[in-house]
Amino acid sequence: MQVSVGDTGCFQVLNPQGALEFLGDTQAVCDLLGALAQSLEKDIANLEQLLAQGDLLAAAGVLHSLKGFLPVFCHAAFNAQLAGVEKKIRLHDSPLLRDEARALLPTLHQLQAEARAYLQHKR
Repeated sequence: MQVSVGDTGCFQVLNPQGALEFLGDTQAVCDLLGALAQSLEKDIANLEQLLAQGDLLAAAGVLHSLKGFLPVFCHAAFNAQLAGVEKKIRLHDSPLLRDEARALLPTLHQLQAEARAYLQHKR
């Protein structure tokens, strides 16, 4: 797969051009994206477990930690979606919000796959 910093056409979630504009150089993008990929490895599994246990407040904590990376690496729509779900959980802690949080998981998995693909191409 041909992947370049400026080619956002191959990515659905990851915004490498936005990350480059924010961070200033490709090496910084790779360094911080590597940290995000490692974080996603544990955070996705943790989020899935917390949601299965019904611990929405702890799940909101995981979403909050991810929220720090997303503006750098993701398109605005997903940033807003994740931040909105995290905020709703913190304000309402309703079991009905579990489905909204679960709906984030496929996109988080996609982000993880896109981050790995980008990093593999750059190394």
